[in-house]
Amino acid sequence: MAVLVTGGAGFIGANFIHRLLDQTHSEQVINFDLLTYAGNLSNLADMHADPRYHFIRGDIADAAAVERAFNDFQIDKVVNFAAESHVDRSIMDDAVCPDERRGSKRASQCCQAASCFTVRSGFNR
Repeated sequence: MAVLVTGGAGFIGANFIHRLLDQTHSEQVINFDLLTYAGNLSNLADMHADPRYHFIRGDIADAAAVERAFNDFQIDKVVNFAAESHVDRSIMDDAVCPDERRGSKRASQCCQAASCFTVRSGFNR
């Protein structure tokens, strides 16, 4: 089983990954993050030695990169933390962060195609 965590290098995503790896023994965790100003791999420096942890630098709006991650790791769960800090404004104005909306939609489409379980962030509608 493999969990794709989008935005896993951010504060919340990194803490989620730590907790998930601490509480499970067989899950593969794939951290898919673009590493914008909000992402910091030093939040996960201690995870790089764990064979269950994998990092992919990528944008969830990049359909080919998302599909490649699904194919390479047989993803069966997705947790979406990929968002910029102005997400609250995006709820009222679709133009604020169209890439995040497109990326979340792409990740959801990959989940449907793979018949996997999704955990949606507050950003998704």
